[in-house]
Amino acid sequence: MNGRTALSIALSVVGLAAVVAGIHQELLEFRPVYDATVETGWGGPLNHEERLLARVAVVGVLGVVASLRWRRGALGAVAASGVVLFYAAKAVGHYAADGSLYTGFSVAGGDAGRFVLGAEPYWLVLGAACLLAGGVARLSTGRNRTASTTVPADADAGIN
Repeated sequence: MNGRTALSIALSVVGLAAVVAGIHQELLEFRPVYDATVETGWGGPLNHEERLLARVAVVGVLGVVASLRWRRGALGAVAASGVVLFYAAKAVGHYAADGSLYTGFSVAGGDAGRFVLGAEPYWLVLGAACLLAGGVARLSTGRNRTASTTVPADADAGIN
């Protein structure tokens, strides 16, 4: 196993870990102005989509591992990264359109507000980027090149 192969496997495992960390975070964070603490209202079990994201990330890691034997197996990691990115964009877009990501607060000049995201979309985007990088690294490397593809100079010495 060369360094590039080890890097692609490590990237995909880090991507899986980031996705798992992301699905255990909350999407919304409410930051009260009076005391700079982070309070979240979600403490329930994982929903179906979050469990599905974890499974998709596992498929991405398995795709990179399978690409040690079959080069096209790395497409599993590339596809998994697309699914994770789509979910993160869909979730943020849904809550941004709903208006629940917008939180208002008072300032000296009047009222103001901003969109406040939790850690989940950032972790998911990081995980998708790592899965994509691992898959692309394996696609560009090809099969594990441990066998020599060149013919030694003395091999064709006896053939005339």
